[in-house]
Amino acid sequence: MSEEINNIFQLFEKFPWKDKLEINTKKGYIKIIATDNFILKKQKGFFELYFFDFSADQNSLIKRENYISLLIDKKLNIIDFINYWINEEKNNYGYNLLRGYRNYTIFKEVFEGVEKIKISEKYKRDIALSKNILQIKPDKYKEVVSEIIRINTKANQSRESLLHYFINQLKFDFLNKKIGRITFFNKGDFDFQIHRLNLKTKRKREDFKKYLNDDDIEALGQLFERMLKQRVFPKEYRMRLDNYFIRESLEQIIKFGRKILKLKSDSVKTAEARKVIKRIADESVGQLETVWQKFFEDYLLYLFFSYKKILPKVELRNIENEEKKYPDFIGVNHYDGIDIIEIKTHLKNILTWDNRHENFAFSSEMSKAIIQTINYMDAVADNKFQKTKAGKELLEYLNIDENLFRPRGIIIISSKNKICKNQNKLSDERKEQLKRDFTKLRNSIHNIQIFTFDEILDIADRYVQNISIKS
Repeated sequence: MSEEINNIFQLFEKFPWKDKLEINTKKGYIKIIATDNFILKKQKGFFELYFFDFSADQNSLIKRENYISLLIDKKLNIIDFINYWINEEKNNYGYNLLRGYRNYTIFKEVFEGVEKIKISEKYKRDIALSKNILQIKPDKYKEVVSEIIRINTKANQSRESLLHYFINQLKFDFLNKKIGRITFFNKGDFDFQIHRLNLKTKRKREDFKKYLNDDDIEALGQLFERMLKQRVFPKEYRMRLDNYFIRESLEQIIKFGRKILKLKSDSVKTAEARKVIKRIADESVGQLETVWQKFFEDYLLYLFFSYKKILPKVELRNIENEEKKYPDFIGVNHYDGIDIIEIKTHLKNILTWDNRHENFAFSSEMSKAIIQTINYMDAVADNKFQKTKAGKELLEYLNIDENLFRPRGIIIISSKNKICKNQNKLSDERKEQLKRDFTKLRNSIHNIQIFTFDEILDIADRYVQNISIKS
């Protein structure tokens, strides 16, 4: 025993301990008095290392309570472990299990309740916890130590980064001193913050607001937008994100559009109408047609993907009497084509029954809408734009002026159950005739398309169902 202890003692002497080493060959231990006092003692095939304090009352060495003892199989090279623990860069040759007290406390938190660590190659498993003893193989022990040191170093770096940030903020606040910004940020730092924010306990907006103020949200939004623009995220994620937001937005838009469709009268003073108006417009809205116009002003680009720009109420001068006219919307598609978009209401009828000819014909409301749209198309073709901001903006989007000569018209009117009066009372045969005549009539108009509000929402709904969102 004394020879083994002697050999270890000689190796220990090579390290510049701050105070002194003591050896007791009779009792078979080495006492090191340094940054941390510890004893190395041989027992039952292991070398045991443990902390001690000197008790003046008892005039003896007292093993520290709540400190982990380390037992190293005598077949292992103990100096290899000692070299591994000692932090030579900081000239810290005091013994501790994990190169620093903070690392040691982290270890104790991870392996809560452990009183002894036994390191040996003889164990079947790399690591096992039996009561208060951690049995572990040497390589696994070193892996654990390395990981704990890594996360502690990382935490300290993150703290330094945050401290630098706030110090620079104070310099600016109190001294108006601007400091050149440097990214004191380490890979993996962000993962912790995101993981905390992304816990499943946060189920609604208010849960996030507990941890994020307006500045946080604004900063995250700017970062996210910039990362998307710079294509930092993988292609698969960007596609999934695009699909998610398109689908989410469209689902909400469709749901809201169907709420408007459920309004059963032109009055905007009913309780149901006021709820809709409150969400989409101010209280001054006085007619149902304006409700739909407001709806499409907000969401038309979502519902019609063929447009790169949509402008509401562009001022036009009437061809004949120079009267000012304002089509509901003028859209510029991706080929620089121009569409005049007119919005009526879902309660207006498109067709009326002609007893004399026993067929359906356009209603007076529909005929007026067609004439109105044609007049707007003629005004656009003749470049009858007033020199307003909207007019100038529209012309800026056109790369080919000749496209003004071929505008198209789109009229959105009625709903599937309001195409004609008393539609639900028609016989099955007459309903079939209604479908045929409606198809013939709207296909007969040159350069004007007619859609019901249901059709617009149904088209968007089918698009939503085709979007694949994979987690």
